[in-house]
Amino acid sequence: MASSPTFLGLKGQTLVYAVVLCSSFGFLLFGYDLGFMGGLTTSPEFLNQFGNPNASLLGFLVSSYEVGAMIGAIAVFLSGDRFGRKLINIAGAAIVAIGAAIQTSSFGVGQFLAGRLIAGFGLGMMTTVIPIWLAECATPKNRGRMMAMQLSNLIMGLIIANWVDYGMSFYAGSIQWRLPCALQIAFCLIVCCFMPWLPESPRYLANVGKIGEAAFNLAALRGDHPDTESVAMEMKEIQYAIAVESEETGSWADVFKDGGVSGFTRVAIAFSANFFQQLLIPWIVVDKAGRRRLFIIGSLGMGTCMTLSAIFVGIGTKGLGYAAAVVLYLFQSFFTLGWQSNMWIYPSELLPLKLRLRGGAIAVVSQWLWTFLVVEITPPMITNIGYKSYIVFAIVNFVTVPFVYFLYPETSRLPLEAVDLLFANRANGRRPGILEVVRDSTNKAFMADVHATLEERARYGAAEAKTEKPDAVAEIESTAEV
Repeated sequence: MASSPTFLGLKGQTLVYAVVLCSSFGFLLFGYDLGFMGGLTTSPEFLNQFGNPNASLLGFLVSSYEVGAMIGAIAVFLSGDRFGRKLINIAGAAIVAIGAAIQTSSFGVGQFLAGRLIAGFGLGMMTTVIPIWLAECATPKNRGRMMAMQLSNLIMGLIIANWVDYGMSFYAGSIQWRLPCALQIAFCLIVCCFMPWLPESPRYLANVGKIGEAAFNLAALRGDHPDTESVAMEMKEIQYAIAVESEETGSWADVFKDGGVSGFTRVAIAFSANFFQQLLIPWIVVDKAGRRRLFIIGSLGMGTCMTLSAIFVGIGTKGLGYAAAVVLYLFQSFFTLGWQSNMWIYPSELLPLKLRLRGGAIAVVSQWLWTFLVVEITPPMITNIGYKSYIVFAIVNFVTVPFVYFLYPETSRLPLEAVDLLFANRANGRRPGILEVVRDSTNKAFMADVHATLEERARYGAAEAKTEKPDAVAEIESTAEV
């Protein structure tokens, strides 16, 4: 048998790590922007260049990035699956670089604002497709850990930005702020040069009918040959899911419909997962503890921290002020463990293949929309109601606990195609409600049956599995040879 295929001489988990590394530059850019703009807003050179803008305008110069990112995610939603995961990512990186160049060369507020919006647009494209690309390339058992590793680069971006801002503060002239702006371009160039040599998502390729290329890429990602049983079986599972979905779904509006796969329910949950959030331990626990448990632990911890902050700040003694600062760090720890490590990968796991890109785009719109609103409303909220602001945030966090418990299915360590069976009709043809889906997702016996059913349907076809056989499934046996 011939050796297994490779990309850049890499295969198997090493190749998956390369995908993680390359795609993580999108989140590094996210973190870098959060960090470097914070330094620029206190830079005398920057403020003088733009006429010392008032607090409101300065805040919008920062938050306009989120507006651009939200529009970029909407653009991905409208474009659909026609371009592929890699091409959207590369195009997004190129647009970020253009926006960064405009910011770097700015001499007026209008030009800088345009650069922020354009760069944000590109990042919105990247952050929409990156989790999907990774989820479709990684194995079920380590998918969450790969995403947690990728998100660690967000923190790395913050660290780099803070050190760059600090170092440039010792220089006079506009280079003090122009160089931090220009550094974004370097990260974009790495993506544009490295990503073309990595594998496209095998699930995307299968969805557009490129079965041979999909099998080749999947074999490289699994470190095996396309003819081996494990790779062939995974390809058949992918093709079976595509065949079933193709019977019911077909247009952009499917994200708002049931579509035979509980499409709207799954999109709504993905949207909320980004609304409710606004790193080495996550590497270890994210795939072992499960998505639901970490969401709930994170929300309980964050809600408790916000409650304590309200008490400490409300009383207002010096000692409690120090305690409030400690609680702030604890809040960030719970956020990182519970939500940040999960919410970027969860929509990609939850959504069916045909809705994954558009549904994921809506989830990312949620992320950027609520981030923008929180950034805009928090300063006036604190000014007007003071410590009571923390009570508002505490309530929001506590409310998410029953929401997750009753409405969020468990997806950790599941093949993406097995998630579809969670939402499929039960044996009597009855469509399960979301409460039943959630309950079944935590039932070990039921999930063992799901795994067995998926393997049986993929291996023998729906007829032999004694289930209703969609017309498209009949084509699987003739196209599944790899």
